[in-house]
Amino acid sequence: MRMYAPWRNTRKFALLCTAVAAMAQNAAEHPSGNRTTPPTISSVAPVGMSRGTTVELTVEGFNLAGASAIYFSEPGIKGRIVRVKELPDLAEVRLGANGTASTVDLGPLPPRNQVTIEVDIAPEAQVGQAAFRLQTPLGTSPSGQLLIEPYYGESPDREPNDTLDGAFETFLPSILAGTISRPGDVDHFKITVKAGEELVFENPASMAGSTLQPVVSIVAPDQTVLKEFGGDGGASASYFAYRFAKAGTYYVRIGDFQQSGRGSHFYRIKAGNFPFVTSAYPLGLASGASRTVSLAGFNLGAGQVKVEGKASPEDPAAVVVRPEVDGGASFNQVKLGLGQEPEVEAAASNTSLANAQTIAVPSTVNGKVRGSHYFKFRAAKGQRVMLEVNARRLGSMLDSMIEVLDSRGNAIERATVRAVLETTTVLRDHDSASRGIRLQAWNGWAVGDYVMVGSELLRIEALPRGPDDDMIFDAFGGQRIAYLGTTSEMHAIDKAAYKVQIHPAGRQFSSNGLPLVRVNYQNDDGGPGYGKDSLVDFTAPADGEYLVRLRDVRGLSGEDYAYRLTVRPPRPDFRLSVAERNPNVPLGGAIPLTVTAFRMDGFDGPIAVELRDLPPGVTATQGVIGAGQVSATLLLRAAADVKAGAASELKIAGRAEAGGTAIERMANPEDRLKLISLMPPADITMRAETRVVEVEIGGTADLAVEIARHNGFGGRVPVEVRNLPPRVRVLDVGLNGVLLNENETRRGFTIEALPMAEPIEQLIYVSGRVETRSGLPASYAAPEPVLLRVKKPATRVSSR
Repeated sequence: MRMYAPWRNTRKFALLCTAVAAMAQNAAEHPSGNRTTPPTISSVAPVGMSRGTTVELTVEGFNLAGASAIYFSEPGIKGRIVRVKELPDLAEVRLGANGTASTVDLGPLPPRNQVTIEVDIAPEAQVGQAAFRLQTPLGTSPSGQLLIEPYYGESPDREPNDTLDGAFETFLPSILAGTISRPGDVDHFKITVKAGEELVFENPASMAGSTLQPVVSIVAPDQTVLKEFGGDGGASASYFAYRFAKAGTYYVRIGDFQQSGRGSHFYRIKAGNFPFVTSAYPLGLASGASRTVSLAGFNLGAGQVKVEGKASPEDPAAVVVRPEVDGGASFNQVKLGLGQEPEVEAAASNTSLANAQTIAVPSTVNGKVRGSHYFKFRAAKGQRVMLEVNARRLGSMLDSMIEVLDSRGNAIERATVRAVLETTTVLRDHDSASRGIRLQAWNGWAVGDYVMVGSELLRIEALPRGPDDDMIFDAFGGQRIAYLGTTSEMHAIDKAAYKVQIHPAGRQFSSNGLPLVRVNYQNDDGGPGYGKDSLVDFTAPADGEYLVRLRDVRGLSGEDYAYRLTVRPPRPDFRLSVAERNPNVPLGGAIPLTVTAFRMDGFDGPIAVELRDLPPGVTATQGVIGAGQVSATLLLRAAADVKAGAASELKIAGRAEAGGTAIERMANPEDRLKLISLMPPADITMRAETRVVEVEIGGTADLAVEIARHNGFGGRVPVEVRNLPPRVRVLDVGLNGVLLNENETRRGFTIEALPMAEPIEQLIYVSGRVETRSGLPASYAAPEPVLLRVKKPATRVSSR
């Protein structure tokens, strides 16, 4: 691990602050807006653009003055900044970073700007979602969203059109465009069709930020509703087709499921005879092979496409294709799984135990659920076998459930879970994702203990700091982790929660009055990264033959319930993601980047992470996601005298070794708008007074930080400590965290190594966050890390 020379005295810090102040004065000579707020985007118009056209795009937001370039996520789209003008001030409202009213004084509202861009969309540009960022002197903006549409005419929402008499006459194909702007509002469009004609409707507006839950009805002239789509909260109205039995005039009625209305309830519904894929079968193919895939949907000609088993750049485990059919390229993409195992087809007769289909390990089975499907495989005692379903992640309707059974069809016990302490959930109902659950009591509970709530088995990451705090459980990517194949659940208030002990399968105990649970080898939802798809990590208890039962957990089945069941040895791997997708680096300063690893099949080794192909004048630290850890922090620095230019691609690579095989993965390969840009010197400069921290396991240690304020900034500064190892946490955290108030420049706080912590030596980073009206990060790091040493408690010699 690379070490950096420490700051040896405050004189160097003062010299740095002087240099930053000089840079700030220099930067003030250039248009940069209010530096407290990064560039933001509040509105985009128009949201939809036809391919093969040149369109004037208007973007409004804060601190967009001096916008010089626009970057698009998709090929075939180019833009040129035409003009930037300042808009009249809005009412003086204190807004938080999420756009809601805030009690934090964020200073005067920054300038509000309107940027006009001339956008050229090539005729061959793909129909679908596209994103963009604006380049400004303060760095790049958050991403804005657009819809690239076919060259259809647009049928506008022309009021009044609440009744059939006021319906806008539409000539197909067309884009039905409008907004459900007030409660109870509905819009009507008048269409003329031929007998037997089937029209396809697709509304991708939610991809561009629409909050509408659309309900779309096909209405006859006598006001009879022939068919309604969206009664499930709008989901079934995202795309559908309707065949008209008779020729004549009909109406399309559009409303909101909740009968609410607002400016963000907009729609852009394609209506016509265009190619659209609703499902594919099989859901994947073997790597390096080619296969003919059958397509279901609308206007797809022969309904087949030949696919080559080559990974797409955005996903190393998938092939993403846009099928070419008789009517041209499909208006949507199809994602197919890419496997390393031999592929077999599910037998039509495998719907009972007696007719279980024999499969090899490894293999991938392609099938469509009808009732339950049964398979059998052989394994040796102690052999570890992964059973993974890939269905919902590839667009199937299947919500899978898999069970591993013995040769007679009996459940196989995985572990015995014994409750030893009881409490209840309090304060509120809890969802199935959040890592925090409020409990009535926790005396006798410790970090690392397992807890069972309902059928969900959790592990404590941090105890509550007081009666008004949640217990924190292990989570990844915003999803609570459920152990031993259990599934995360919603938990109502006053639900029993138990501290439990995990024992080997078959263990017997005398009753203690609390539950004793036998956990079997089965799974519903596989956890973070798997969504509704199932995953079982099976270890064979004896030599023999084992059965697998696969079904939909809701009991549903049919053509739309396709799956890929892979039975294989563990294949350790990982994926990387970075939280900060468009870091804006201050001249002469540093910002922290958090790189997170999704570990697969039990891979637990270290992952070396680094930034590549950095622009001139920008440097970065390297880091390691340590064994047993899920993230690492890197520092991205810019020299004080570097000239700002065009944004550069953000490239973060991770390297590891598993089973003698080298693995390299890039962070977020699917995101084509990861950009590094420069900005003027930050509002604050932070320094860690403490450069080396030693803490014993079970003990605490103190740190201190200092900030200097620039650019007239006088706000409060929340302090962040990043890259802490597992079971090490910051104390002194009140309602607002560790905080430097408006009149403070120095703050001390305490780090605690919990009793379950492991000895480790690791670099940690301190940064100060400037609270802004933007969703973009505004966290500025001390230029040098702090060395943290977590040590075993010193052995105390007896005085006897």
